[in-house]
Amino acid sequence: MDAALIFVISAISLLMIVLAVVIMTGKGDGLIAGYNTAREEKREQYNIKQLRAVVAVLILFTLAFVWFMALIDDSAVTMLVGLPVLLFVYLAGIIITNRSRKKK
Repeated sequence: MDAALIFVISAISLLMIVLAVVIMTGKGDGLIAGYNTAREEKREQYNIKQLRAVVAVLILFTLAFVWFMALIDDSAVTMLVGLPVLLFVYLAGIIITNRSRKKK
């Protein structure tokens, strides 16, 4: 891996970590797709703490996946292992965010 790629991925990583921290602290609720455009009565149906946690974990998982793809230069390994794992995690994230709708 060359230095330019490491620099670009490091810069993206820093931005993603900052984004995850901003969302977890509650300052980035407007950055959550769907939640930011919902009406107030619809927002009240969501468990916002759980929604923040799921979104932050998905951001950090995406970050780990980007590093995985950069470190593993073999595209066959990325396609056979990485993409199914990425798909599974995102589907699980969708299911969990839909369940966070039930406020407890």
